[in-house]
Amino acid sequence: MLRYILRGTNQPFEYELHTGLNTVGRNPTNEFRIPEASVSSFHAEITVHESDGSVTVRDLQSTNGTFIAGQPVEEARLADGQQLQLGNVEMRLVVEEYDVKIPTGAGVQPALAAGTIQTLPDGTLACSRNPSLAATHQAIGGCQAVIKCPGVFNAASLRTTKLAGGKAGLLLFCTDCNAKCEPIPGVSDRPSPKKGLFSRLTQTILIGRKKG
Repeated sequence: MLRYILRGTNQPFEYELHTGLNTVGRNPTNEFRIPEASVSSFHAEITVHESDGSVTVRDLQSTNGTFIAGQPVEEARLADGQQLQLGNVEMRLVVEEYDVKIPTGAGVQPALAAGTIQTLPDGTLACSRNPSLAATHQAIGGCQAVIKCPGVFNAASLRTTKLAGGKAGLLLFCTDCNAKCEPIPGVSDRPSPKKGLFSRLTQTILIGRKKG
């Protein structure tokens, strides 16, 4: 998997882009806020394309312009290692590759430090927020919190938001770092455990009493 990071060259900051549209500007409502006078309130849009992993920058008619490798652009591709300048703020795109490995094996796992992948006794990948639950979703672009975690979660531990515009479905976000989450490929929510004999007998007795 790849991580797309904008790293400041004349200011000490680092921002990890997520797949899709990232808004950049001075206004607090931007996903990537740059509180610098030369940066417009809504300066640019940076898109990470899921299809081919390319990154595109589009200027939003900013006052002081958007530049890639020193050249003014309205819309252009930003390559790994290239310099991006918004107003007087300079940064560089860094693309890093990392692996999410799912360990196997049984046994009770001890409590581990943040950033370490944990598993359930049956070897199933565990939720970063609640290690007693199986992980079903992963953060798009990885964890964005100061103290990094593996970025894998059970759906029950995520914040849900309904899609706008009459579209059916929900968006899921980490409650700690607000990273958008998607299902882990090949992993689905575990089915509810089957009821035992005693539970089924109790339910049958209750139904018989209601009929009587």
